[in-house]
Amino acid sequence: MRIGLLIYGDINSISGGYLYNRQLLAYLRRRGDEVVVISWPVRPLWQQLGDNFRQDCLRQLADAKLDILIQDGMVQPSVFLLNRRLRFRVVTLLHLLASYDQQPRFRAWFYRAIERLYLRSVTGIIANSHTTLAQVSHILDKPLPAHCVAVPAGNHFPLASPDTHAIRLRALAPGSLNILVVGNVIRRKGLHVLLAALSLLPEENLHVTVVGRLDMEPDYVSQIKHQMHAAGLQNRVCLKGPVQGQALVALYQQHHLMVLPSAYESYGIVYVEAQQFGLPVIGTTGGAAKEIIAQGDNGYLIAPEDSRSLAAILQNLHHDRALLVQLSLRALAAYARHPSWEESCARIWDYCHQWAD
Repeated sequence: MRIGLLIYGDINSISGGYLYNRQLLAYLRRRGDEVVVISWPVRPLWQQLGDNFRQDCLRQLADAKLDILIQDGMVQPSVFLLNRRLRFRVVTLLHLLASYDQQPRFRAWFYRAIERLYLRSVTGIIANSHTTLAQVSHILDKPLPAHCVAVPAGNHFPLASPDTHAIRLRALAPGSLNILVVGNVIRRKGLHVLLAALSLLPEENLHVTVVGRLDMEPDYVSQIKHQMHAAGLQNRVCLKGPVQGQALVALYQQHHLMVLPSAYESYGIVYVEAQQFGLPVIGTTGGAAKEIIAQGDNGYLIAPEDSRSLAAILQNLHHDRALLVQLSLRALAAYARHPSWEESCARIWDYCHQWAD
């Protein structure tokens, strides 16, 4: 089968969505499909909307001579009208619906209108979570087209091997509680909530390492640095910037838990990643984290912006290391039950090939 994958920007970009795209691309090619990656540049929204009327955009897709086109859902502003002019099947791979992503009211309404038109223009839907699929159903307000749910996995560190003895020793070792944050430093990821929680605690021995890009929302990064300085957290919080591969594995192995108090997550690959290394995870009730985190079992869910509850959890885990051990081992067990990339991508392969001649 000849399959197209339409994305914005560089497929090697650092984010969960692009990681998902890369895993799917590699799997489809291993299964023998011919996959063509079509990348359109990241541009202002008004230019993306104009793609629907550009003959060169239509010609590029038509000339690819595809059996099926998988579109990263982020490209929807460029194709919500153009899709109706294509003569092959179009399937959307939804990582995140923009109208649920902390938009001002008018902007959220505008995105919702585009999303409804876009979802009506596709043949099928691949959702990254049951939460995302439920949101699609709400937006469409009509029966869903053919669809499947293929959740992201965390097994993209092939050399990582969990060691329950080492995890116990790490949790019980005296000293600081080491907290890892893995996520680009943007407002939606909620680093300001974690800093507010730290500032509520007495001089607790808690240290935070933040891994993620610092160039996406410069004003927010400036706010974070000001917040750190005002609360006297400069020596307890380290902004490392992007880290990948074995260096990221080492950070997972050196920390006790992973915290990402996002306002919204459509899934949260890093929660699964962390569990592979026996790290309990703390997320929020905003989005699909509840599909990964079992409250009080392998981590905790707080309400978005609830820094007081987060502070109480951190203080408790710092002082009750036996509880930290229990949560760590349950996180490892939760990871073992989670689908692998092979299993999730196989669902997509089966889904796409249902239309093969």
